[in-house]
Amino acid sequence: MEFLTLLVCTVATLITIHVVLYALHRYRPRTISGEFLPLPPGPSGLRLIKYALAFAGPFIRTRHRVLARLAEEYGPIAAFGTSTTRVLIVVSSPAAAREALAENDAGLADRFMPDSARALSHNSGSPLFLPSSDPLWKQYRVIINGHITSGRSLELSRHVRERHARQLAEHFKASSGRPVTVGVPMLGTVLNVVSSILFSRDDVVDLRVQGAHVLKDLLAELTAVSTKSNISDALPFLAPLDLFGLRRSFSRCLARLYKFLDEEFIEPRLASGETHHGDVLDVLLAQYAKSQLTRSDITKFFTDIFIAGSESSSLTVQWAMAQLLRHPEKMKKETMRLHPVAPLIPRVVVSNDVSLGGFPLPIGTGVAINLWAVGRDPASWPQPEEFVPERFLGDQALDFRGPDFAFKPFGAGRRVCPGMGLAARFVPLLLASILHKIEWSLPDGMAPQDVDLMDNYRTVLDLAAPLRAVPLSTD
Repeated sequence: MEFLTLLVCTVATLITIHVVLYALHRYRPRTISGEFLPLPPGPSGLRLIKYALAFAGPFIRTRHRVLARLAEEYGPIAAFGTSTTRVLIVVSSPAAAREALAENDAGLADRFMPDSARALSHNSGSPLFLPSSDPLWKQYRVIINGHITSGRSLELSRHVRERHARQLAEHFKASSGRPVTVGVPMLGTVLNVVSSILFSRDDVVDLRVQGAHVLKDLLAELTAVSTKSNISDALPFLAPLDLFGLRRSFSRCLARLYKFLDEEFIEPRLASGETHHGDVLDVLLAQYAKSQLTRSDITKFFTDIFIAGSESSSLTVQWAMAQLLRHPEKMKKETMRLHPVAPLIPRVVVSNDVSLGGFPLPIGTGVAINLWAVGRDPASWPQPEEFVPERFLGDQALDFRGPDFAFKPFGAGRRVCPGMGLAARFVPLLLASILHKIEWSLPDGMAPQDVDLMDNYRTVLDLAAPLRAVPLSTD
């Protein structure tokens, strides 16, 4: 049976390679007259296969590392020809990131859309995937900026964040002396805070209950399906065939999440006619009553907010904890440089005046900004692989809101992460809450150097092994 499985995988890989090499010629960018455009340096022939496997093969979990090696071989702006409709340009240095995200902000304003996002026409009402020129996308951004991340909104929700941070600390204190999986209650806390801001409901995950939680399980299932290797993303002409059935699987997951959000939050609010002091659901339903949004728009909005806003904060705190357990004498925001939760920013060229590194890029070209590589650029960061948080002390230039593109964990430009302000307040609060009056040690006699810092790419940068540690209450 193992031999048969190996044989099938080998044949499938050979077929994939054959199709990839064919696609490289077919989708290479051309001028209007049909001539090939010059491309930045990049792999070809057999070397291309190695990098192709990062998109449609066994190395998808280390895609950010594979593309960093691409930059080491071919430079900070390199061409790779198996993503989107033509070619993927990989950006891996602060200067190149500035050129892409600042100087070409308008021309690179759209996000690459994976084939799975078309399931149930999710992309048609998705804040994540709508073009930035779409009026609905602009309407969503006004809602997010005005009612989730504005200074007034953040101040109004501060007591919610602080209460849940205290509850998380108390939860860990109750397990004093016993090993815990740090990420499980951490994610539950984030989901409760997000739910409170959106729906005035902060009980979707009971930290005292182990096992199934509907929302958390639905999001985990959706993420697992959406991050599987999909050849349709590398070779879009195969998308109608849905060869791996991933769009169908994603449709089933989405349908269950849509149903949960509708039945648990939206339908009861509509039926009761009550308002909740202007939470986000109230705002969206008021626009629905004026026919400015559809019910489908509302459900898709909440789906994307949960997908984008829950794991990012939770994982950043987990990475900080992992680094602190490995370096117990240090603490600061160095974590976001070494482990950006969204390591690859996928964009698509949408205008004819875009060029990177002197190479013109036609409409439809994919551009991936590798924040993981940018944060390790040796020209910008002495000891780039080392956890040295004191490098930030007293250096106001090294701030993710500032002009230095060596440190942009939330991206930049018009598609900068809209939850940046919330994350900037919430992540330090969560981390501080579980460090104050709690001492942490490693289980089973582990030494600090035994902490596993290997990562796992799945659109967000997860820890390859769940972080386990022992909380010791100092009260």
